[in-house]
Amino acid sequence: MLPRQVLITGGAGFLGAHLVGCFRQAEIPVRLLDQTEGPTWAHRPGIEYVHGDVRDPTTLAAALAGVDTVVHAAFASPWQTRELITQVNIEGTRRLCAEAVARGVRRLLLLSSTIVLQPHRAHPLFPNAPLSRLDCYRTSRVAAEAVVTEYGNQGLSAAIVRPKTFLGPGRVSAFALLFERIRQGRPVPMLGPGRNRYQLLDVRDMADGVRLLAASEAEGVFGLGAYEFATVREDLQALLNYAQTGARLWVLPGWLARVALDGIELVGLTPLSEWHHCSARDKDSLVDTSRAEGELGWRPKRSNRQTLIDAYAWYAASIAQTGTAQTVHPVSLSHRALKGIAGIFSR
Repeated sequence: MLPRQVLITGGAGFLGAHLVGCFRQAEIPVRLLDQTEGPTWAHRPGIEYVHGDVRDPTTLAAALAGVDTVVHAAFASPWQTRELITQVNIEGTRRLCAEAVARGVRRLLLLSSTIVLQPHRAHPLFPNAPLSRLDCYRTSRVAAEAVVTEYGNQGLSAAIVRPKTFLGPGRVSAFALLFERIRQGRPVPMLGPGRNRYQLLDVRDMADGVRLLAASEAEGVFGLGAYEFATVREDLQALLNYAQTGARLWVLPGWLARVALDGIELVGLTPLSEWHHCSARDKDSLVDTSRAEGELGWRPKRSNRQTLIDAYAWYAASIAQTGTAQTVHPVSLSHRALKGIAGIFSR
């Protein structure tokens, strides 16, 4: 059953823009709830904007009025305080679910994360270091899923989406370091031999999966990821072949990559992405998409390679317009540290 009106929490950013595009293409009215000032596209016909906090009852009342489906994408990131992570990710989800039930909302989708599948990892020395906050974030995502499941047992039709690392035109995330070196024609560090498979997800395919799930009655957990993917080495080489900048893959030995990653975390810098860790440890990282394919009829249109190529093409074009990589996507201190290590050993 198609939603009558959809509320997207945390909908003013990169993912929200693609979700809005999917729902509006199906002519479904959308309302956004976000703490930031609404972007210009958030005020087009068929889109309403509510400025406020998901933890505020008055804001929630206004945001949920007349809505029959909620896509809950608002969350506090691992780089925020432990208190805010708990308040937003757990208590904010609980308050949203309670208000949704009270106001007769039919359907609620939680956009979660595959981080819930990772083991506990806290910093051995500093309790408020990024690594410990990352584990606090993981714990909060697990708890948020439990909250949604709890309310699903109370009559709210609920489902949980666990997407793989998603990127696409508009955001490159942890791939900024790779893309910048490719753009410059410099050696591209690959942590380990690149024999592992790391499944990605194009944000446009993700948005389409969420749209299909919102229109269904399916409940439980759904994994979303690219259908076609090769090894990390093969996918990166395909990107280099596309870019044709003279960049080449340069292998940082797995043992050295692991030492570098562990050192970055131990000194209290922001931990690097799952992509880096899985590559350095030669581990696959995949999700089962069979439920989404079988029950929703979802089939991602873009492979790992196409996802990387489209994201890189956007990145390169954006830099050509702005003249600086920092404007397009600032590189974190931990990524700059890894870039320095790679630079030393690739000379």
